[in-house]
Amino acid sequence: MTARSAPRRTGRLLGLASLGLGTAMLVSPQEVARFAGVDDSPVALPVLTAVGARELAHAAGLLAGRPGWAWTRVAGDVVDLAALGVALGNRGGERQRRLGNVVVGASALALLDLLTALRSRGSRRRRTAPPRPTPVRRPTTGLVAPMVDVRRALAGEPRTPVAPRS
Repeated sequence: MTARSAPRRTGRLLGLASLGLGTAMLVSPQEVARFAGVDDSPVALPVLTAVGARELAHAAGLLAGRPGWAWTRVAGDVVDLAALGVALGNRGGERQRRLGNVVVGASALALLDLLTALRSRGSRRRRTAPPRPTPVRRPTTGLVAPMVDVRRALAGEPRTPVAPRS
């Protein structure tokens, strides 16, 4: 596994996890609420439905092979863990135990999301080194003309001359 493929592979696994979570939350939010121990809350079903839709959006980006979309999961994890913390403080007994298990699982996924997002950022930096100008031989004149990336010129950077090939 190369350094570039590791974040992509992990991103796809996270995409599959998002697909599964999102589908479960949209298809049967009552069962998910019961599993999580929040089935006694009047706001649980609308929140689970919204989170399910968000998870499907994460899945779309990650399964398309864009590991940078793990940052969207990281942002969602922050919101989810905050909401789970509030819910945990309002529970007792068996519901609190079930919700505690969900918090542990969500925390583990959040850590994996963060690691994947950080790794995708690092691999993108390595890939985006500025390209060197490539001399091109014009077929009609035989002159050598450099192909220049104009973004550097628009940013105000001075152009470096390209020596003609012999």
